[in-house]
Amino acid sequence: MLGSNGVHGVSHPRVDDHAGVPAGTASFYFRTRKALLHAVAARLAELDVADFSRMAELADDPVAQFTGTAGLARIVMYVNSEPWLTRAKARYELALLAGRDPELATTLDESTERLYTLARDVVTQWHPAESAPDPAVVEDQAIATLAFINGIMMTFVAGQPAVDSAEHLDRLIQGIIAGVATVRGD
Repeated sequence: MLGSNGVHGVSHPRVDDHAGVPAGTASFYFRTRKALLHAVAARLAELDVADFSRMAELADDPVAQFTGTAGLARIVMYVNSEPWLTRAKARYELALLAGRDPELATTLDESTERLYTLARDVVTQWHPAESAPDPAVVEDQAIATLAFINGIMMTFVAGQPAVDSAEHLDRLIQGIIAGVATVRGD
């Protein structure tokens, strides 16, 4: 409901109707609207962690094609399809609210940290195996990659996708990583 109707489209009675449960059920479990939205954030974080964990498992399987920048690009492209698109819309709605609600921000931080860890791992894999990359360079590359990916996902949420294939996105991600290394002189 949050992803489809925005934050103002979520209320206890609407949740009850949507879930097909007796009136008052949502307010029994979540006394306030804030508690209801926090529960939604916790559920989104739970789903994100499950997805990231599964993708991390698949990263070790070359057949699954979830390794390196190409794997990251495939993962991001899922956001442009359901149910991930609606989930991303809900996440962005909650992120806006989290700017004014530190408790909500803490709830969302777990999935944000997972995505950041995934980006950092991909950046580290991008560097040649025989040389240890400078941690500061990897950090900057991960930050730039994550910011770029968030922008791409926002274009999906806005209904104006900036990329239409994982291959295109992979090339752009590689360009971001290489560009940061060049600017830093590495």
